[in-house]
Amino acid sequence: MTLRRPVIHALVALAALASWPQGAARLRAQSPGPLTPTPLHWVDGPLALRGPALPSGYLGVEGRRAAAFGTPTGDLEVWAWPLRLVHGFHLSFQTPLYPDPIPADQIARRVEVTPAGATITYTHAAFTVRERIFAPLDEPAIVIVLEVRAVRPMEIVASFHSDLQLAWPGGIGGQYIFWDDTAKAFELTEGRREYNAFVGSPYATRATTNPTWSLPDAPSEMRIAVGDQTPVAMPSWQEPAGRRVNVVAHGIPIVLVGGIEPRDSVLAIYRRVLAHVGELYAQRVAHADSVVAATAGFGDTAVNLRARWAELNLDEALVCNPDLGCGPVAGYGPAGPGSYRPGFAWFFGGDAAINSLALASVGAFDLARQYLRFFARYQRADGKIPHETSQSAARVPWFTAYPYPYWHGDTTPFWLLALSELFRASADTAYVRSLWPHIERAYHWCVGTVGADGLMKNPLAGVGAIEVGHLGADLRSDIYLSAVWVQALKRLSEMAGAVGDTALAADAARRYPVAHRSLENEFWMPRARRYAFAILQGDSLNDNLTVWPATAMSWGLFEDARGQDMATQLAGATIATDWGARTLSSESPLFDPLHYNNGTVWPFVTGFLSLAEYRYHNPYTGSAQLDAIGRTFSLWGLGDNPEVFSGSSFEPLETAVPQQFFSTSAYLSALVRGAYGLRPDAPHGALTLEPHLFERPGRYTVRGVRVGAVRLDVDYAVSDTAFTATVRRTGGSDAPVTLELAPALAPGSRILAVRANGERVTYRTAQTGRDVHIYVEARLGREAKVTVRHTAGWRLEVAGDPPRRGDRSRALKVLDARLEGDTLVASLEGLAGRLYRFQVFGPGRGGMGRLRADSVRFPAGPGDAQDGYTGAVIRLLP
Repeated sequence: MTLRRPVIHALVALAALASWPQGAARLRAQSPGPLTPTPLHWVDGPLALRGPALPSGYLGVEGRRAAAFGTPTGDLEVWAWPLRLVHGFHLSFQTPLYPDPIPADQIARRVEVTPAGATITYTHAAFTVRERIFAPLDEPAIVIVLEVRAVRPMEIVASFHSDLQLAWPGGIGGQYIFWDDTAKAFELTEGRREYNAFVGSPYATRATTNPTWSLPDAPSEMRIAVGDQTPVAMPSWQEPAGRRVNVVAHGIPIVLVGGIEPRDSVLAIYRRVLAHVGELYAQRVAHADSVVAATAGFGDTAVNLRARWAELNLDEALVCNPDLGCGPVAGYGPAGPGSYRPGFAWFFGGDAAINSLALASVGAFDLARQYLRFFARYQRADGKIPHETSQSAARVPWFTAYPYPYWHGDTTPFWLLALSELFRASADTAYVRSLWPHIERAYHWCVGTVGADGLMKNPLAGVGAIEVGHLGADLRSDIYLSAVWVQALKRLSEMAGAVGDTALAADAARRYPVAHRSLENEFWMPRARRYAFAILQGDSLNDNLTVWPATAMSWGLFEDARGQDMATQLAGATIATDWGARTLSSESPLFDPLHYNNGTVWPFVTGFLSLAEYRYHNPYTGSAQLDAIGRTFSLWGLGDNPEVFSGSSFEPLETAVPQQFFSTSAYLSALVRGAYGLRPDAPHGALTLEPHLFERPGRYTVRGVRVGAVRLDVDYAVSDTAFTATVRRTGGSDAPVTLELAPALAPGSRILAVRANGERVTYRTAQTGRDVHIYVEARLGREAKVTVRHTAGWRLEVAGDPPRRGDRSRALKVLDARLEGDTLVASLEGLAGRLYRFQVFGPGRGGMGRLRADSVRFPAGPGDAQDGYTGAVIRLLP
């Protein structure tokens, strides 16, 4: 028999029908005839991520009103907020070769994730199917387009379990499902017909039938015959990596839609989506492009890839609930059978505040505004900002009958701080004024929880750093809640003054020094040379070593010498693992590597640790912890960051959410504010540039930095004997900008000359022991270039040893590297008995410096109980 080969459109062929004559005839008879194909101009590009389709992985596609969560092997659950429509959605393939369908998950080979959707490729000797999945930006729908290449006629079987159920803690009853042959879709509804959904395809040829009074235990099935009459086309199978490619795919659409609307309204949405699949996908692509165009980009390819996915993820966090409005959720993940809590896909105020700091850093001002305004809508009458709001909050007495909405005390001061930081980056006085009544109430609520020391009290405010476990017992004030409040006070006075509230401005200015002194002094333990976790009832201290002081350090709230001492202890192996920061030291009797709050590793606190180490002049640990966050982007789901990891090995907890947005935002904040040291002050028309990059000489570029309405590109050229910063205007306002440069140079560097735009300028320097900071101001015209020539100082080159999934810590830790006289004294930690090799760059003849090899062998012995690390101090002479 001669096969009909595709020439242009790669139409599915009929071949060897004699091997399956009855089945082929049946499939031909069921074929829907020549329908209008669904054109889909699928966009590839430089941000596409590819990998094997692993059943243990995570895959999600999200729009504003709908999302699908599942695995790269094709098992999905679908939500149209606030409803879960189905779970266990998957494909299988019936061919003439086998009596039973072939499950798709057994032949899923590859997955590709792009900013606008995902593709799973299934391959078999007899066929290849590509399942392209995307969520339209503003429709309560998920769209799947199947592209098929086969050598036999076949059936595609789409199976799923029906839900049509509200997110936790809401609930409805009386659901049922039936097949509507006219619509070629399953209709999901309930007794009152207020909640409705459709799952179907115009190519469907047959489907299961069910009693119309219940949901079946068995999955519902819809079958699509693929034969010589089905207009399926795949004109291109080549997808060159690294460039934008349009693949025009005329395929088989499957659409899932739902909503709290009448049946006819939801059916109209279903038909609208089917009629405009190509346009809806094009809108999704255009939106992703607009996000990338409006936010900061980076010159380093690997850094830019992670940062762009972080920016896109934070945009995807914005969800539009028909009852509640549009606001940011905390994370995504499948709820699984029998559960209706989809990861952390409901609205968390504290997470939104943390994430808005990153948005402000990369210039996503409008998204940050939407984040923060949402929570003002549900502010309690006394001013407290909600900690969490369920997707079904409007369908249950959420704010009156449940304990969760206002559980946390840190959410309200963090909301105030986030607004202040957004104002500092954007100078958007109109936005602040529109929220000022809410800001006033939030401020006065915070003040009502303050003690005589000026700090907020956990018993009055609510939960701060610790939600569960003995570490949170008997607290008066934990250092995390206190730090957030102190930094909010520091920023609030300026914001209040901008809108003319002189009374609040004066009150915040009066309270700040009192609270700041208490933060610095009441938590400080002179003998241990570090800060305690908390002040307890009765004024004693919880002296556990935790990561939480890093929050205060990230904002520079500690005096420099104390901050450096604290940074040294946080850089040690008991806190700083190779995959991020433990919340609690592994030497604490309370440590448990699997406990949610008492020893696990969180990327979001890792971000605070990275910022803290940069701020207190340890770029070795700062960059190591930044890199640790970066490695999580493709660990579980491509482009996603898991919520929490084991404290003993590089493995997410079984209970972790696969895509948690404060994990994502931690990377952006630590990168922009920490490593690159970019801090805008738009109300005063200034930009601080305080990079800590001397330990990694090279070229660093940030495009699209925003100082209010001004857009800039920043370029750093870092070598061992020179630092150059070039800043260019690239758009926006022509408002004046003052550049306040304070780059960190290697310890031991001596300044030779400083020029701004070719002219010598005055400057001052500060020796911290760990580095040398030079302070220069320059006015920005169209472009400004500041060059610092200096002699070579000291730096260490530590070879990277990134962990693989499941590994324990093994990398060399640099706790401190400081100049004492002409000697570099480095405090290091490594595995007991192990030899570590590294490079030392130090001063040489003529001030040019020289590189030499060195090594350290750590003493044999047990080391620390968790990881086996021990310490050593080395002294390096010129």
